[in-house]
Amino acid sequence: MNIRNGLKMKIIILFMLTTNYPNIIFSQTWNAYSNDSLRSTMYPRRSLFGLSISPYIVNKAKATRISGAYQPNTIYGNGFEAGPDYHLQINNSYFIIIGLHGGAAATNYKLFISGSDFNPSIGGNVNENGQNAEWAYYMSVPIWIQKRWFAGSNGFWNVVAGENVRFYPLRYSRFGVGQNYPDVNGNEIRVLEIDATMGNNLRPWLNYNLGGGYSLTLRNHNYLQCNLVGNFSNKKIIDGTYQINVTSKPQSTGTFSANLSYVGLSFSYTATGANKRLRKIYEEKMKASN
Repeated sequence: MNIRNGLKMKIIILFMLTTNYPNIIFSQTWNAYSNDSLRSTMYPRRSLFGLSISPYIVNKAKATRISGAYQPNTIYGNGFEAGPDYHLQINNSYFIIIGLHGGAAATNYKLFISGSDFNPSIGGNVNENGQNAEWAYYMSVPIWIQKRWFAGSNGFWNVVAGENVRFYPLRYSRFGVGQNYPDVNGNEIRVLEIDATMGNNLRPWLNYNLGGGYSLTLRNHNYLQCNLVGNFSNKKIIDGTYQINVTSKPQSTGTFSANLSYVGLSFSYTATGANKRLRKIYEEKMKASN
């Protein structure tokens, strides 16, 4: 019985060594590299592909009063951009990133006028509370340079800077807002009217980007990145005028415009193919040892 038990124990030990041998060798192969050589293995000079998703806060539109006592109060809007990215490595510290994204940015406003300002009264208050967002849809091609500072083998800090070529797919579209209110006599009053256009005559325009954050290396040696990114533009993509009419008061007029600049977060996932290359190194070492 003791002989049989001893034989079984030897078989179990042999089985465990056999099944774990690749992992042991793989770990030894991993540990044999310095951080620099490991990064060279994980991120060779080749193109990489990823996917990024960016929720953001759109800058307020600009309403500039020309006449009268009233004007709309512009507010921040929401936006979203997503698409694939192409990463071209220059060296271990620098990458060029080119994307092809689609996005949407909202412009919104608030307006409050007391009903007592109207004569005759409208029987209530004008209270437009930001429920009438207008959306602009666009294509975007970011072209960035990324600088990396590695923090061991767990990830790296990075900064990005560059340009973002945007394109609105229509020559122009109408950005129109009109709000009517009835007075106590049943007459409709056109209290607010924004008459503007959205677009750039089918011409691309430049935005400028700056950001930074951290990239975490995952167990499969791909990386997940979170950056804070700012998009800056001086191009008026929405441009027009507004009018506010309050009975018994002079008409209020002004200009209304928006450049759709934003600040937001960018989440990206990039496949490095490092597992496949490390496995190939392991197989080559196994062949060489045989």
